[in-house]
Amino acid sequence: MRHTSVLWAFSALLAFDAITLDGFAQAEEVPRLELRLPDGNEKTMPLRPKAEKGEARAQFDLGFLYLFGDFYSHLEADQAKGMYWLRKSLAQGDAQAQDLMGCLLHRGQFLAQDKVEAAKWFRKAAEQGDPYAQSNLGYCYLKGEGEAVRWFRLAAAKGEVKAQRHLGYILETGEGFPQDCSEAAKWFFNLALIAETDKPSLELPDHPHSERFSNSAKGRPASAWFKAAEAGDAQAQYELGYCYEKAVGVEHDESEAIKWYRRSAEGGYAPAQFVLGYFHHGHGRLDYDHDEVLKWYGKASDQGYAKAQFNLGCYYDHGQGESGRLVPGGATVWTKFGVPRNPAEALKWYRKAAENGHAQAQYLMGKSYHSGKDVPEDHTQSVKWWRKAAEQGNPASQFNLGVMYLHGHGTDKDFVESARWLRECAMQKITYFRCGHGMPTSRPMVDGIQTELIPLTGIPKIR
Repeated sequence: MRHTSVLWAFSALLAFDAITLDGFAQAEEVPRLELRLPDGNEKTMPLRPKAEKGEARAQFDLGFLYLFGDFYSHLEADQAKGMYWLRKSLAQGDAQAQDLMGCLLHRGQFLAQDKVEAAKWFRKAAEQGDPYAQSNLGYCYLKGEGEAVRWFRLAAAKGEVKAQRHLGYILETGEGFPQDCSEAAKWFFNLALIAETDKPSLELPDHPHSERFSNSAKGRPASAWFKAAEAGDAQAQYELGYCYEKAVGVEHDESEAIKWYRRSAEGGYAPAQFVLGYFHHGHGRLDYDHDEVLKWYGKASDQGYAKAQFNLGCYYDHGQGESGRLVPGGATVWTKFGVPRNPAEALKWYRKAAENGHAQAQYLMGKSYHSGKDVPEDHTQSVKWWRKAAEQGNPASQFNLGVMYLHGHGTDKDFVESARWLRECAMQKITYFRCGHGMPTSRPMVDGIQTELIPLTGIPKIR
């Protein structure tokens, strides 16, 4: 039996070889397609003739490419070639090359670290007006000398974001330079304004399970809640619904999740009532149902549940809308949802949510009193509500509060408080500044990478 198996395997192997050889023979008849991978030439070739003719900018670009390589064109870094072309550009006094040489020396990258020599190169480029070099030179003087402020001011005026940030800090704290919170507020305002540019046009309702709004005791699996949920504990029922929705210790099961949410809501647990209101609000899970929205949001709101009150405000604020559902093999079916817009009813619920500590609702109350829309204009009330929200970390309220202190609207003019709140707003989103996309890529800086130039904006206004 064993010999038979071996012979069978040997025969199969010979048959496979025959098939394989025949396949290769047929493949030889088909013209071969050459697979061409990029080798970096597409990046360097256009620059080389210009660099060899003595164009300083082309020499810098070529040197930069060789020093750091280029991932997308598969150009391997070549330090020797990079330094050769960088020095060629330096010999002609190119400001970008001077700034890059300063960065390499300051960081000790490719060259021995020498911060004194780095500052010399930064100064050469800064005196030619290069904003990144001016910012880098200011950084070199950061330990309390007025020289830092001088160079940061030059770079900041051209929109160099890091210089604006450093300048704001120095002027706000007064470390090594006379304190000037008025000017500090100006620079922090510019940074904060950038951070506030991506706000949605409409207020978005609170989501039940986002990190910001979730009530769930995350981490505990479904097994921790079964017994209490079956016994009628409303919170345990809510947590079990969450486990089924998010597959925490059990398989995802939407119908089970809704079943337990409903039991919890009927037992009077406000977070579960809020979830059912949200699901019927037109956010999936359940079909839109006006009566169910009002019923469940209303029950949670009656218990002082701020998120339900806020979402009711959004419900009346947004007005009617339409959602489309594509029927297989047919046209899109459009369904209306919501109610006719009712600003007074929206404001009523926003106020209730604000009084219960909802930061975004507090921001909206501040805006209403500032504009005089639906309520008498009262800037003192604006400051009151924005301060409450700002202290909870609401960036838009921090921004507006800073502007109010800057102008002395609704409160005494106070540059210290203005700088403080504008800085708080700006620093929340500082990592989101877009990087520039110059040739060949963003230039390195002593404290990170080049950012896009953001010129100073005009007179601060409420947002």
